Amino acid sequence: MSNAAENAAIVAGKSAAYGGAAGAFVSGLTVSEWGVIGGLLIGVLGWACSQFWLWRKDRREEREMAIRMQHKFGTGWDEL
Repeated sequence: MSNAAENAAIVAGKSAAYGGAAGAFVSGLTVSEWGVIGGLLIGVLGWACSQFWLWRKDRREEREMAIRMQHKFGTGWDEL
């Protein structure tokens, strides 16, 4: 048996084992467990989006404050 054929057989065996394990995991979950997993994913996604929008709001307010301060005190206001 050549080295390439032996490697192909090893890869095929690993793929079958991992595929079987994934299939057993997925088919072993009940509807309520899928609901819990979905709820967790939605919660984490909502938190991440919220953090992103808060970060953008902070940047926007920082730029606004710089413009207001420059308008009120001139260009050298940040050196005060």
